[in-house]
Amino acid sequence: VVFGLLDASDENQLQKIKISKAFLGNMDAYQMAQYSDSINYGVDELDVKIYKWDFNQIEDSVELIAVPTYRDGEIFYDSIIVYQFDNVNSFLQKGYEYELVVKNNKSGNIVTSRTEIVTGFDFDLNYRNVSTSGFQTYPFSFYTNEGDFRSSNITWDNSNDNGKIYQLDLIFNYTEIMDGVYTEKSLIYSLPLIDDTESKMRIEGNSFFNFLELNLTKDDEVVRYFNDIDMLMTVGSENLETYINVNKPITGIVQERPHFTNINNGIGLFSSRFTRLIENYNLSTDSRDYLKSVDG
Repeated sequence: VVFGLLDASDENQLQKIKISKAFLGNMDAYQMAQYSDSINYGVDELDVKIYKWDFNQIEDSVELIAVPTYRDGEIFYDSIIVYQFDNVNSFLQKGYEYELVVKNNKSGNIVTSRTEIVTGFDFDLNYRNVSTSGFQTYPFSFYTNEGDFRSSNITWDNSNDNGKIYQLDLIFNYTEIMDGVYTEKSLIYSLPLIDDTESKMRIEGNSFFNFLELNLTKDDEVVRYFNDIDMLMTVGSENLETYINVNKPITGIVQERPHFTNINNGIGLFSSRFTRLIENYNLSTDSRDYLKSVDG
């Protein structure tokens, strides 16, 4: 079972791929899931490589390192093996195909998959925080002093990416002070996924403040200070879009779910995404004043 998304962005140099066993046995599945060897291969059991293809020839390759990784889970064993490498010297580039090859040294079984790379995404100039000319963008204005909510449209008409789906997160950063202790915290406001037929997302001020009100519990013993907002866009490939659509909750009468995998001699997903992070956005004065009333 293979799950991995290559990311050529500056925000994610370390690439990780999860490779595990699909298991069958005579015991109860919940019992078997508690044993490491039901899920994990040994650290020396697999050879994992990624080859960089330019048309019909290999340009480069990397060998992935097996890293035992702890996870917090109630059903499955709490440690998994993650196979990883660093994207140094721009190994991941647009225009190339990348082939994952997993060889089981005990059985000789070989698992493969190929993907292209999503790259080149950027917001339109007005949404990049500080442009190359030093122009500072306006802060988010979600509320006016007349008592009205406002919306903001985030656009990327001029982006040169080859993505198929887009996910925008606003990361609301704040400081919480309690008993003299300062704690940096964040809330993530996620907008719905959209496909490549659109090049903008609309952030509704009313929905944004409702989200904050639900997640910031009023407490007279706590003082909170707004710091800034980061804007994170994640762009996904066509295969990732297909995988997400296939695994959406079933709402119709027919309950049979279609199956999608792009792993040869295995199951799962090997594909690509691209992340773009812009930090230190501010809120307008009116929005900050309204925020105080939301937080109490």
